[in-house]
Amino acid sequence: MTAVQMRLARPAVMSGGGQRRAEERVGGMLALPAMLFFGVFWLLPFLSACYLSFTRYDLAGTPEWVGLENYRRMLEDPGFWNSAQVTALYTAASVLPAIVLALAIAVPLARPGRLNGVLRGLIMIPAVMPLVATSVVWRIIYADGGPANTVLGLAGLGPVSWLTDERVAMWALVVMVTWKHLGLFVIILTAGLQGLPRDVYEAASLDGAGPVRAFFSITLPLLRRTLLFVLVIAVVGSMQAFIPAFLLTGGGPAGATEVLPYYMWSTAFSFERMGYASAMAMVLLAGLIVLSLVQFRFLRGGADD
Repeated sequence: MTAVQMRLARPAVMSGGGQRRAEERVGGMLALPAMLFFGVFWLLPFLSACYLSFTRYDLAGTPEWVGLENYRRMLEDPGFWNSAQVTALYTAASVLPAIVLALAIAVPLARPGRLNGVLRGLIMIPAVMPLVATSVVWRIIYADGGPANTVLGLAGLGPVSWLTDERVAMWALVVMVTWKHLGLFVIILTAGLQGLPRDVYEAASLDGAGPVRAFFSITLPLLRRTLLFVLVIAVVGSMQAFIPAFLLTGGGPAGATEVLPYYMWSTAFSFERMGYASAMAMVLLAGLIVLSLVQFRFLRGGADD
């Protein structure tokens, strides 16, 4: 090879440090769109809401700094405490039964079989439907002359005011949300069940353990991390519920379904108290972070089991 050829070939050979810097530049360029999306659509709104939570702002004028007044006001606001209680009830009623039901469905669906594969596909249909469309469909189901009251009429029972009776409205929302998210929980739990080691069950069978004992002694302990993952996403999702309350009940009747996100929305856009609504959003975010940390602490605790 001549000297000219060697000089031309030298730039193609890159040192370890140069290659690493080139890879970092390429990685940074590839990550730039995601970073811009995160900054524009998450970080900036979060910082703006954090600032507004310390101001009095009516959407028309200029934000006026008031310090901790919005947070002090929250302690004395019965509407806030009612929505917090409604949110806690909604979360407990929609999360725990849904996970138990999803586990009961996932156990038989985790077994091999062509029919089980078809059923897993069908049960995912509600989960992939837009929540707005789901809410509209269930509003029709819950109408006075809708399918729900028609079935009750065939059973000889009187019609129920599903969305206007404060004793029933919350449970109507819970049924709809459980139906919506059940398929996702089933698929996650099915994947977790299929990943469990089969030799443990074979050894337990040789020791005389029946299906019930194997489920409580083997399946549940080994599935704990998957169950906790489902619990985390279910709790976070239920505490941010807005669309079902907005489209089905409008927070009523008498505040029975006025979950905290709906109360925040009405405070911000119906009463034009954006600063106070931003303070409630910060409190909700803090509550979600605390709950998630607690749940992930238990998740980490089972990592070495």
